[in-house]
Amino acid sequence: MSESPALVPAPPVPAGVDPQEWANNLSEPSRYGGEAADRSREALVPGPDGLVLARFREILLQTDELDWADKTLAGLSHKALWRNEETEASISLIRFRKGAGIPLRHSHASNQFMFCLSGRYTYVPTGLTLTPGSFYWNPKGSLHGPTLAEEESVLLEIYDGPHYPTQPEWYTDPADAH
Repeated sequence: MSESPALVPAPPVPAGVDPQEWANNLSEPSRYGGEAADRSREALVPGPDGLVLARFREILLQTDELDWADKTLAGLSHKALWRNEETEASISLIRFRKGAGIPLRHSHASNQFMFCLSGRYTYVPTGLTLTPGSFYWNPKGSLHGPTLAEEESVLLEIYDGPHYPTQPEWYTDPADAH
């Protein structure tokens, strides 16, 4: 984030809140990305090594207003909600079309957490199937997959650090592995 990202104007001061408190009620400077951050940077400050850091206030994002972005793996798209550019932790909505999935066994460079919002998403070797309301934790370094969406599936996916130790072969764009 070496270039200056877009800023949004501060929202009006809520009734009963001191204007000075409101003006100063911004987060610590940080390097966040994703739709939530892109729609809510209110101030920019210089950071180390020429980086531009941003400050935010509380953020509400209506995910149904966001477009799905296709990844280079057929049948997979996502909505990048939040990303810490320093740690590579992230939160996204991911959608697998029926019949799509991750084609190979693999592991992650951090913990992967998924909450199934809709569909049936199966880890083929183990038969473990995520259905609406299922919470899945794949611990860092644990081999899993391949996977298959038995029906269109939407998952909330959270990583507490980088996604992969190296770029998986099923992605042709390195950005898809982040």
